Amino acid sequence: MVVVALAGAVVVRRWWMIACAAALCGGVLLGALHAAQVDRTRLVDGQGYEVAVQLTSAPRPHEAAGRTWWSADGRIAAGADEARVSLSGNGDLAASMGDTLIARMVAGPPFGRGRSASLRVVGTAQVVPAHGPAATARVLMRQVAGNGDAGWLLSGMTLGSDQGLSPVAADDMRASGLTHLTAVSGANCAILLALVHWLGGWLHVPRAPRALAAGVVLGTFVVVVGSQPSVLRASVMAGLTLAAGLVGGRRAAAHVLQVSAVLLLMLDPWLAYSVGFMLSIAATAGLIAVIDRGALAATMAAQVATFPILLAIGGAVGPRTVIANVLAAPLAAVVPVLGLVALAGQWAVGSGGVAAVLGRALCELILRVAAWDGVPELTWLPGHAGVLLACVVTIGVFAIGRRHVVVVAAGLVALVSSTIAFADGWPPRDWWIVACDVGQGDAFVARSGGGVVVVDAGTDPETTDACLDRLGVDRVDLLVLSHFHADHVDGLGGVFTRPVAQVWVSPWREPVEQYEQAQRLLSGVPVSVPAPTAVALVGDMRLTVIWPERVIHAGSVPNNASVSLLLTTPHASAAFLGDIEPEAQQAILRAWPIDVDVAKVPHHGSAQFDPRLPAAASARIALIGVGEDNTFGHPAPEAVSAWQQAGAAVYTTAANGDIAVTRELAVEVRGRRDPGLG
Repeated sequence: MVVVALAGAVVVRRWWMIACAAALCGGVLLGALHAAQVDRTRLVDGQGYEVAVQLTSAPRPHEAAGRTWWSADGRIAAGADEARVSLSGNGDLAASMGDTLIARMVAGPPFGRGRSASLRVVGTAQVVPAHGPAATARVLMRQVAGNGDAGWLLSGMTLGSDQGLSPVAADDMRASGLTHLTAVSGANCAILLALVHWLGGWLHVPRAPRALAAGVVLGTFVVVVGSQPSVLRASVMAGLTLAAGLVGGRRAAAHVLQVSAVLLLMLDPWLAYSVGFMLSIAATAGLIAVIDRGALAATMAAQVATFPILLAIGGAVGPRTVIANVLAAPLAAVVPVLGLVALAGQWAVGSGGVAAVLGRALCELILRVAAWDGVPELTWLPGHAGVLLACVVTIGVFAIGRRHVVVVAAGLVALVSSTIAFADGWPPRDWWIVACDVGQGDAFVARSGGGVVVVDAGTDPETTDACLDRLGVDRVDLLVLSHFHADHVDGLGGVFTRPVAQVWVSPWREPVEQYEQAQRLLSGVPVSVPAPTAVALVGDMRLTVIWPERVIHAGSVPNNASVSLLLTTPHASAAFLGDIEPEAQQAILRAWPIDVDVAKVPHHGSAQFDPRLPAAASARIALIGVGEDNTFGHPAPEAVSAWQQAGAAVYTTAANGDIAVTRELAVEVRGRRDPGLG
């Protein structure tokens, strides 16, 4: 209501109306902030209780380290207050978006910004199916769409969900940059409204009835899809912008878009971190630029306008992505409309008719486009320069001529992405192991076969979180905390800004302060002390626990109780040795044949090491997590020399910054470009 009031004030240019609407907005903002405070205080970490949560996403299945689990997004409503949460649980969950989950849950730290908490389901969950028009529409859509990937894609592109796609199809959609097709955003609303506007113009319907018809269609669409916050935001922005454009032209539409964006940010400041919100604004801005050009032009304009944002968040933007989006754009403008027509037919006469058949056929074409990978693996210019170039390209597309936006968009983006002087970005596309530069501490990430393992968390949450963000890590299948010293666990909060499936920890619960702090953060996550010789399978990685077999009271007990691992994949192997000292190193050498490609040097390259270890490991690459000018003298020159004499190229985070080892055992560094010490 506030958005409507202020938007109208801007269109008619009555400044007293703008002032009143702004005052009203301030009152609503204070109420929203109060509600947000209530939400946060209601959820207490570590306490189990029965709660009802409405799912705002379909459950996402996961499998790693010998267990299956699911994750989802949800919201808890109590009166006027609402809390957004992340959910997870063991096994499978047969539920759909909109259903209500009732179960005993344990609260933990929030996964991601804008969440009040993460909730883990313990025991059996009761699923209460959703009711109302949106739930009925999803049931009817499943009946009319049919089975198979094409049917699920038709349903998803119509109502907004990637549920049901096979793993192969889902991977193809991700690799080709087409996952946005199954998310309801400003682009969907723009296409629908542009189609209504274009049809009205073709039929010579006056502007006012056209605007009214567009509003009715948009309102019906929201009811059918469901009133999730993302849908409401996208529809409000697109609807108000188009209405303003019809009444006051392109300039008025731009003003209303700006006002609605600011007001939505005031009502929910966390939207500043929402990629979906940014994409909705960009897509709607693209619609404004081609407001009289039809649905196809609207689709292409949305693609071009969102290009810099997709690049900035680390999306794969290469020739395959560009070609796939150009080929899919005309289909993406038609499929949702066919889906809605088929849905209406199923509701009215029990059959989707020709619309359903055509929709599935077009979805088959989209899936074939997504699966096609016959183009070179190139990447866009990395870093801020690449994003700036993308902005220049986008502005150029719209500046050259709105009249030819479809041809210009396809040609210019494809040309630039195919002919520019491409450079590898960070991280390298085929990275396997990365040593994060977290100062004097350890934080390592391993990725292979779709699985992600993090070994230790460094000293600072923001630094660790930033490293994982740069790597595009949006979930962690297994977190290993070798021991509880501060330089390995104080950055734990940075790992937990994303879902963590399970955690392995050292059996030695000292230092007490760090142990208790870690336990608070680990509340609500499956935690275990792995037994010697325990094995976990994550992606195509096999992790074998080689230590500790017992507590060694010589030297540093916490260091010698470090969880140590052998990691093997079909292409290479690695050893992660925590901070073990000579006593534990000798025990491992007696029990295990350590012959690996990559070794995480124990205890930051301390002078306290068994001289036989480097030769026994025979690693080609030795990685040391260490801070510049630290007071411990790490790494000790004799330790570096021993690993070098054993044939390893030694890299330290102090000298090299983040260090990436690829599947082919090449090494690339970020930040400081000093060569390895080997």
